[in-house]
Amino acid sequence: MPKIDPKEKRLVAIASVMIGIIVSVFSVLSAFVFKSVQLPLEWDQMIVVGMIAATFPPSVVEIIDLSWERGINKNLPRLLREIAESGKTGLTLVRAIEVSSERDYGPLTPELKFLVAQISWGMSLEEALKSFAKRARTKLAQRCADLISEVARAGGESQDIMEQLNKHIWELQSIDSERYAQMRPYSAVVYIAFGVFLFTDIMLIRSFFTQIVQLQQKVANTASAGGSAGSIFGGASQVDLNLLKMVLFHATVVQAVIGGLVAGKMSEGRLGAGLKHVMLLLLITFIAFLFFVWRS
Repeated sequence: MPKIDPKEKRLVAIASVMIGIIVSVFSVLSAFVFKSVQLPLEWDQMIVVGMIAATFPPSVVEIIDLSWERGINKNLPRLLREIAESGKTGLTLVRAIEVSSERDYGPLTPELKFLVAQISWGMSLEEALKSFAKRARTKLAQRCADLISEVARAGGESQDIMEQLNKHIWELQSIDSERYAQMRPYSAVVYIAFGVFLFTDIMLIRSFFTQIVQLQQKVANTASAGGSAGSIFGGASQVDLNLLKMVLFHATVVQAVIGGLVAGKMSEGRLGAGLKHVMLLLLITFIAFLFFVWRS
């Protein structure tokens, strides 16, 4: 996966938010101010379409960036192990890093080559490692760079220390992997809860509220024909099916946004990872209401 600069991520996020705001504002103005403008959908439906469009690009960028960061963390233990093995052959720490930079470590390789280039330009190993940690942007890479700097500062035989460092980093990675594996199923709980909520809303509209409206019409017809049954179901005349559809649709949208963010935070440990869940849940909401509510 390619590396995505944080500035590029911010630009994509800003552009996507602007698109969502433009669609939302245009929909509201067309519905309540410039009523002569005909929208292809209702104003709240257009807002949800804008939200889906606004979350799609950041979701893709976040997936690519997260995959790149995982590639960095995955290859760090292997890099440390091979630096330690090179040290056993008599190579210095700097030379061992230079030799390791010729190997393939996935997304870690370009950052490692740049680190070696900075050292060749006269930068100290400590400063080059700090620059490497900033470019790698992961906590594991930051900790690894700090520990290697301490090893270089201490001097002496570094291969045994590098082996212990490799073991330490591998244990940290194992803890993160275990936490990820334990928390990931909870995102499925969010989807199940959302599915139950969506199914309940649709069944209420199609089986309960629709029956009340039909009963309302029958009662009204009986009353207009001179019958006396109208007074029995007088409360049924207050049911507004379109309003109920809108309220339940809005409630499902709120559930999709909050549930998606929670799923991302629980499974990946960051809210940004929840954008793909938000987009997917909003898309499911829109399609479900389109086929089972609005067109029914």
